[in-house]
Amino acid sequence: MSGTGLLPPLAALYGAGVAARLSLYRAGVLRVRRAARPVVSIGNLAAGGAGKTPFVRWLAGELLARGVRPAILTRGYGRRSHGLVVVSDGAGTLAPVNESGDEPAVLARALPRVPVVADGNRRLAAARALAIAPNVAYFLLDDGFSHVALSRDADIVLLDATAPDAGGALLPAGRLREPLGSLARADFIVVTKSEQASPAPAVALAARHAPGVPVYHAVTEVTGLFGGRGETLRPEEVAGRALIAVAGLARPDAFAATLAALGIRPVASLAFRDHVHYGPSEVGRIERAAEEAGAGTIVTTEKDAVKLESVSALPLVTVAVRMRVVEPDFVSTLLAHLARRPS
Repeated sequence: MSGTGLLPPLAALYGAGVAARLSLYRAGVLRVRRAARPVVSIGNLAAGGAGKTPFVRWLAGELLARGVRPAILTRGYGRRSHGLVVVSDGAGTLAPVNESGDEPAVLARALPRVPVVADGNRRLAAARALAIAPNVAYFLLDDGFSHVALSRDADIVLLDATAPDAGGALLPAGRLREPLGSLARADFIVVTKSEQASPAPAVALAARHAPGVPVYHAVTEVTGLFGGRGETLRPEEVAGRALIAVAGLARPDAFAATLAALGIRPVASLAFRDHVHYGPSEVGRIERAAEEAGAGTIVTTEKDAVKLESVSALPLVTVAVRMRVVEPDFVSTLLAHLARRPS
């Protein structure tokens, strides 16, 4: 049997494992624990690419604007540390990116008033966050849909409008971490990247697998281009440079589309695996590709920039983006939902 032929049986085995694990939690064999504050999980069914961290960033900012202080609990994928790490205590970034992971580092920089704690055990992370900041009102669980060991008061599931069913197959045959039927556990469904593709297929998917669950729409917007000293750059100014595009993302094609929409056409592009560590091998590959293409500047994402800024000899241009839910009632509806939950 070829390697490709092995994928469906492996996916079936993976699916059986997922089903068994969830059933053990439902039966109480594996214990579900509660945190000392309400928990809002932001997750998706697929492996990467739906915009969970930008959504967490947006939602945390919206809560702060309403006078409500959240804390962010994350596993910290790609970090080179073990156990619990306080990425930020809500008064500034504490941990270096190698210890925190790229996405927690981006969140800590963007939200200096929000505690960010990384640990595979989210209950322990919640306890540490509360010890750091007793006035925290909510915990935001970044990439938490499948982390059912921690009880949640609201489950927000993101569906990527550009690939809502993630190929329709479980890992490793496709990108699904859980079957599409797991959407039924959601309290809210948000269709992300609605500006890039019609949300209709995602809305239909939600109606089929999670009838009655409210569906919202989110768009991704570029908020600015920034140089290495944090200076704001105009798109036309950047477009005139010889650039090499570098992205370590689950869906690097999305970054290419963002650059194209800005009128920026790099002379070369490199894609790395999601959460890549930029060590000597990766940096050397970038520098060789830049030299061969005649590029003198790297254009990259925020989560790549926090890692490249300390190791790259080439100047960086960072493309900053944000996610935003289009419907204005989303946050108020979420808070009303949380207020109805038993304490």
